[in-house]
Amino acid sequence: MIKPTLDDMKKIITIAQQAGEAIMQIYAKDFSVEYKEDQSPLTEADLASHHLICDELNKLYPDIPILSEESADSFKIDDENACFWCIDPLDGTKEFIKKNDEFTVNIALIQNQQPILGVIGVPAKNLVYAAVKGGGAFKQKDDNNLQTIHVKSQDPDKLTFAVSRSHLDDHTKRMVDEYQAEMMQAGSALKLAFVAEGIVDVYPRFGPTMLWDVAAGQCIIEEAGGQVLWSENQQPMTYNILHMKNDSFIAMNKTLQKKVEA
Repeated sequence: MIKPTLDDMKKIITIAQQAGEAIMQIYAKDFSVEYKEDQSPLTEADLASHHLICDELNKLYPDIPILSEESADSFKIDDENACFWCIDPLDGTKEFIKKNDEFTVNIALIQNQQPILGVIGVPAKNLVYAAVKGGGAFKQKDDNNLQTIHVKSQDPDKLTFAVSRSHLDDHTKRMVDEYQAEMMQAGSALKLAFVAEGIVDVYPRFGPTMLWDVAAGQCIIEEAGGQVLWSENQQPMTYNILHMKNDSFIAMNKTLQKKVEA
């Protein structure tokens, strides 16, 4: 059984920052875009970040396997409760290509299907969100000290929903209308970070995501006093390595009282 510490979290923050620097070097110049079999985009920044993170994790934690979006096809573990790193080297590649700064580096440690450490780096803003289970949630801007973050106090009559800039679906629109809520658009895992930091109340996601899209953000939200629940049964979201695609979920600062039908 692994129990990560704040010192482990700080080491992962450093790795995320290094990956962010590699990404920003490519961001500043012209770069080519390829497309995977599922038609999702891939750039040299995705791969540069992937290799850097995997190399550094292997140096520090050689016994913990790594699941990365960019090497998921070769990842083989049969134990659904295994401990493993779960990373998205560049979450929001579409936003990276658009050059709107809304992309992230996501690194999580999963054990017994639960995220126990999470880091979200925001390279274009020199910003990091981080948490370790039982140790709290934090934000770090530039080289400043870590600041504790917490979800906002919920006013059910004045909710703000984070919604995807690239994947806004009809179900989410209906939910926003049902609650007469405000909307804040954002790309990548920033929406999860906004819940943890108290900028928004709710982030519903009814479209497909993968383990590496959400795991780091869930750890940060939970340590900030919020929750990430399966939309179907309102139970905490889990991460089974044998099923890499996530069902619909809702990240929020407090359980919503009204239910919106799918």
